[in-house]
Amino acid sequence: MNVVVQGTSDFNEYNIFLRAMGVAMSGMSEDDIELNVYSVGPAKINSMVMEFVNLSERGMKARGKKIRYYKVPFSWVEENMEYMNYFAFMSKPKQPVSKLIAKAELQGKEIGIFRY
Repeated sequence: MNVVVQGTSDFNEYNIFLRAMGVAMSGMSEDDIELNVYSVGPAKINSMVMEFVNLSERGMKARGKKIRYYKVPFSWVEENMEYMNYFAFMSKPKQPVSKLIAKAELQGKEIGIFRY
C-alpha cells in the first residue's frame, strides 16, 4: 500500500497525525506486505512521518509486513499518482487543501483530510 502524507506549515498536532496514519493503515488488505509512506512535507510533517515509521517498524515486522519512508517532492507524487492508494492531508481548520489533494480527488483516489 502506498500512502502520501502532506500538511500545512503550521500543522504540529502529532495525535491528529497518528489518527491519520491509523486510518491509512486500516485500509491495508491482508495481502499487502508493504506500507510505503511518501511524505511531501513540510519539514514538521516529514519529521512526524519519520518518527512514526521508525516506531512502527518492529510491530509491522512482527506481523510479516514492512514499512518504509520516502521524502519526495510534490512533482514526484504528481507523476506517480496512479500508484498511490491513499492521501492524508493535515491542517488547521479553515485552511485550504493543497493542489495535490485536489488532483487526487479528481482521479478518484481515497483521501483523508484531518483538521484540528
